[in-house]
Amino acid sequence: MARKACEHCASKIALCLPPHCNDAIVALAYVGLVRDLMLAFKYRNHRVLAALFADRLVATLQISVNVECLDVVTWVPTTRERRIARGHDQAETLARIMGRSLGVPVRKLLVRETIGHQTGKSRQNRLVGVCLRARSMNFPATVLVVDDVVTTGATMRNAQHALYQAGAARVICAAVANTPAPARRR
Repeated sequence: MARKACEHCASKIALCLPPHCNDAIVALAYVGLVRDLMLAFKYRNHRVLAALFADRLVATLQISVNVECLDVVTWVPTTRERRIARGHDQAETLARIMGRSLGVPVRKLLVRETIGHQTGKSRQNRLVGVCLRARSMNFPATVLVVDDVVTTGATMRNAQHALYQAGAARVICAAVANTPAPARRR
């Protein structure tokens, strides 16, 4: 039964067009079925959905950038508390699946310095984003940064900035979904 539900959801998601996002390459809009599935993946440990999301994001990347130029895949880390409570870091799970699919090594390059999480914060507070530090790189690499959902883009911009400071040659940001602008959420 669960297999049919996944096939059903996959076929519905396959019909969705990638939304526009200034801060990252995004596969899906964070509304309706996509939102419900993302919440199940993040908060109810439905990891089978990770492959569905990762495959969709890889397909979107392949039409958006030259994936052959990627040297390393990394992710925006969640808090230690969230990782323990959920049993995994959802962005890391996505990054690891995507790295295997793309044939690119996956490394933890970003360290979260902000305590606490973004969930439930106002847009104003989210615009500050999460403070991230990047581990220095041995050579100027093209880095793919993966996250689950982009809301304001501040965290992706901070990740990009930290990676450039650490020596990245190019940083490509990608997320499974983005939250529509407030006027479009209805």
